[in-house]
Amino acid sequence: MHKPLRIIKDDARVRLTQQVNLTSAVRAALLTLPEEFSETQLFERIAGISYSGDPRMLLPAENRGKVGNIVRVQGPQFKELYHRLVVGLPGVHWPIESTVIQQDVSPRARSAHLRKLPSNLLTGVKSNYSRQGLNPELQADESAYWVHLAGDEKLPQVLTQEMSSIVRYPATIQSLKGIASVGVIKSLRYGTAKIGKWWSGS
Repeated sequence: MHKPLRIIKDDARVRLTQQVNLTSAVRAALLTLPEEFSETQLFERIAGISYSGDPRMLLPAENRGKVGNIVRVQGPQFKELYHRLVVGLPGVHWPIESTVIQQDVSPRARSAHLRKLPSNLLTGVKSNYSRQGLNPELQADESAYWVHLAGDEKLPQVLTQEMSSIVRYPATIQSLKGIASVGVIKSLRYGTAKIGKWWSGS
């Protein structure tokens, strides 16, 4: 749901769920980006979340430029969808006429984004850092704990790993369902054709 979409039924609950989902994607993307970056980088980072743990993206049959293609074709729709959400977040500067975005990357500002990520993602992040043996006193002070994590240079990598882990299971199940529905032979033919396209560079 991170790509532009149209909500067929105007349901307030669906819109609220979508809004929360999109805002979480924006926060996660911002935490993996530098102080200044382009809107294209932001859109590709957001769209890439859905593919980050997809096992199909590890195969040579898949188009490695899929995310870039999505953003290139739907750039205006991405801006319409995300601009209002992005500028509504503290510490982010993005004039409507500009393609360049600036953000406050101080640990305290980043911790505000980090603490509001989905609980399952935060659980993974905390588990990842706990294995690194953080000072128990630091973990006891929740505010200091999140500021410390937000200032860690490895945080973007940790976030990317944990988001990939979250996406991997449902993406794998979906892939298996796809094979079951179209049949193994058809899937192999489709995969062979895609490998041929990839190998020829088309």
